[in-house]
Amino acid sequence: MLTNLTVMERMQWIVLAILAAGIFSACGGGGGQPEVVVFDQSNAPQKLSDWHFMVNDGKTLTLNASLVPYDLNSALFSDYAFKLRAVYVPPGRQIAYKADGTFDFPVGSAIVKTFYYPKASGNDAAYVAVARRSQNEQGSSIDLSANVLIETRVLVLQPSGSWSGLPYVWDADQREATLKVGGKDVKLELTSANGTSEKFMYAVPNAQACQQCHSTQTAGGAGILPIGPKARNLNKTYAYGPEPAQNQLVHWADSQILAGFPGVAGAPVNADWRDTTQSLDARAKAYLDVNCAHCHSPLGAAFQSGLMLDFATVATVSPSPVRWGVCKTPLAYGGPGAPYRYDIDAGKPEVSLLLYRLSHYMTGDVMPPISRKVNHTEGIDLINAWIRETALPACE
Repeated sequence: MLTNLTVMERMQWIVLAILAAGIFSACGGGGGQPEVVVFDQSNAPQKLSDWHFMVNDGKTLTLNASLVPYDLNSALFSDYAFKLRAVYVPPGRQIAYKADGTFDFPVGSAIVKTFYYPKASGNDAAYVAVARRSQNEQGSSIDLSANVLIETRVLVLQPSGSWSGLPYVWDADQREATLKVGGKDVKLELTSANGTSEKFMYAVPNAQACQQCHSTQTAGGAGILPIGPKARNLNKTYAYGPEPAQNQLVHWADSQILAGFPGVAGAPVNADWRDTTQSLDARAKAYLDVNCAHCHSPLGAAFQSGLMLDFATVATVSPSPVRWGVCKTPLAYGGPGAPYRYDIDAGKPEVSLLLYRLSHYMTGDVMPPISRKVNHTEGIDLINAWIRETALPACE
């Protein structure tokens, strides 16, 4: 059922379905794996397995060979969840490289992101016990004996040229994920290496919530775009498994899914905010860029706030540091009152509203405003140090 589409759009979608159903495709497949099937949002299946994005034998979750896994230099914080990211491009199609902004994907492309946690021992049987760790894992599979699957989000590019987002929640037996258009809360107990634990409700966002974060570059309008797949985020090495580790952009170009790539020497690169060998400025810019700038940019949903936290703006002094919060009073946020006056009070993180909002997870204060129920201690420490060391005059 391809409802609400023009005749031409329906024909495009049918052609894509035929291509995706080919027995052997240029993007992979074969080897006994079913071919990926792409769906219109109005006809999205209830079961994730119907897309054929991955194979789950009860022991290991493995990406279909038609999907290419990827990672980001600095990733969005999601309550310490690990993520297996992958992209699917229809056979014979290519992504158009852009030095800045989100890549241009062909119709029928999909971005598939599975959220999971390492298993842990908990204190309350009503909560799923998971470990609080930083992710270093790469590859194309998840070991189910050591990890617990929570959700898989699918962004698919429709024939109309618009992206649609669909959340799938993994069942208790970890064999199948079910479409939850309305989202779902999952009880988790986050356990640290020192034995301390924190109970919280992990929030799988509803399908409409995609609009809130992914309306980047559309000023909060109807269209949404992927956040991560930008040259500066993808310009890093990835361990693909049995293959040698390779720069991701080079790998995509070599795999014939990326067109127009000029080579690594000409590609921008974001810092890894966790890498202390890089400058504090570069790390903070990268952290704010991936966690905040999809809304807080000139074309993001929070542009009316006047707080611009995109990579091109943060840490610049022209035309004014006020654009990225220094000595800027909030326009739409009441805040906790005195002594908090500015988004960033140069040299004073303890009274800066930016850090205040990153340090709280109650409704009305939390930033980002959805899908964060836990404070990111390491990220807070980074922004704290960055504001404290900001080499700008103190606010009046």
